Order: sequence, then structure tokens, then C-alpha cells
Amino acid sequence: MNNIGTLQKIIEELNNNISSNQKFLSALILFVIINFIITAINIFFQFKLKNKEKSINRHNLIESKRIEAQENLYILLEKLTYYDGNEDSKVLFQTEISEINKFLTQKKIYIPKEIIKISQEFTDYNTSILCDYRKKSYEKEMAMLEQFNIQFNGNKS
Repeated sequence: MNNIGTLQKIIEELNNNISSNQKFLSALILFVIINFIITAINIFFQFKLKNKEKSINRHNLIESKRIEAQENLYILLEKLTYYDGNEDSKVLFQTEISEINKFLTQKKIYIPKEIIKISQEFTDYNTSILCDYRKKSYEKEMAMLEQFNIQFNGNKS
């Protein structure tokens, strides 16, 4: 009888082990599934983060090119204010106006419309000075360049 009692205890212990093994197995499977889900979420957010980083880098690149183009344009426009009406510098002055118009065409994608408009008005004004130097007004030139400054510094795009 003692052997039967021991046998019953062994059978009960095996049943408990089997049920605890099933619990352990189901817990392990649940842990693996949760791990896969967390890994998938992590991969998704890494992908989104990488795309956002690309977008930010693209925006920064465009913004730096925009600033550089407008800075170069301002330097070219400011050079026009030094024209003194001398016949010897007339060709150079006309070349600089052509250079500015060419620059406006080439860098159109980086320069806002308002600044292009101000620059074209400035080059048109300087073209009229080329024909008649008496129309030159330093105050008008400074006002136009100040408009450029306001548009540049006020434009946050």
C-alpha cells in the first residue's frame, strides 16, 4: 500500500509539473509575442524617426541655400550703389545688372517672390540710372535695400 501511495504522490507531482510546465510554456510564449510586438513598434518608430530626420536635414539644407543665395544677391545689389556715372564704368555697371538678373533666374527656387520683386525693381531703377545718371538717388537706393532687409529678416520660411 505504501508503494501505491508513493505512486499516487508521483502521479500528482507529475500532474503538477505538467500544469506548471504548461503555465511556464504559455508565459514564455506570451513573453515572446510581447517581445515581437515591442520590436515591431520599435522598428516602426525608428523608421518614422529616420524619415523625420531626413525631412529636417532637407529643410536645413534648403534654408541654408536660401540664406546664402539672398546674401549673395544683397551683395550684388549693394555693388550697384557704387556707380558714379563715369563713362568708363558704364559697361561694368551694365554687366553687373545682367549678372543680377541672371542670378535671380538661376536661384529663383531659393529666393522668395517678394525679394525677387524688390531686386527687379532695384535693377530696373539702376538701368534707368544707366541712361540718365541725374535720376540717381542714394536715399531711394538705401530705401530699396532696407526693404530687402525687412523682407529677408521677416521671412521665416
